[in-house]
Amino acid sequence: MLDNIKIGNYSFNNLKPLRKNFRNTNNRFSAQGYHENKKIKIYEIFDINQGPLRKFISEHNKLSKYFPKLITYDNKYIVEEWVDGETLKNIDTSNSKRNFYIKEVENIIRLMWATDYNQIAFDYFNYIHERLEKVNIFDLSKIPIRINHNDLSLDNIIVSHDGLKIIDNEFLGCSTGWIFNIHNSFLKEEITNEYFISNEIFSKLWEIRTMWSLYKKYD
Repeated sequence: MLDNIKIGNYSFNNLKPLRKNFRNTNNRFSAQGYHENKKIKIYEIFDINQGPLRKFISEHNKLSKYFPKLITYDNKYIVEEWVDGETLKNIDTSNSKRNFYIKEVENIIRLMWATDYNQIAFDYFNYIHERLEKVNIFDLSKIPIRINHNDLSLDNIIVSHDGLKIIDNEFLGCSTGWIFNIHNSFLKEEITNEYFISNEIFSKLWEIRTMWSLYKKYD
């Protein structure tokens, strides 16, 4: 069993798989471990631009507080501090704070959208097409690139002692994929996309997204 790994000048030990054989549902390396007696998470990225994006977020005066502390990254891995706490999924719906947290998540999404970052990182739409061995035939050139998480499920938002934290950042990117942020989350709010793509194209893209989700489930 893999026990340690070195990334740059950092060494991480006592590694344990988060899923079978250190592989997540997207067949990327994923593990928990320790650095200087602090628990951490290591995950494999999809493209080299995700590391610099993650660093940008860690240094941003507003976004940084909503993400785990960044330890280090290279062209293959990102390492974050482990976040303990209760997920929003496990918070009772009768808890008055739950609605407050949900509103805060909506604000975090809008903050990501409003933050200027001009480097494309992890093209979400191309990724789901490639996994299905399809060619992306859609013209998405009118959609501006924006920072997006792409997987804001209730399980991926932790209520920590330091406030809300977004975890499972493997799909974090800056691309056209942000138009799916609401649909890919637990939120019910409808957003208008007609300024960027037609509702017909949006529906076709979502159909491909749904096909990919089923593919991932049984992969």
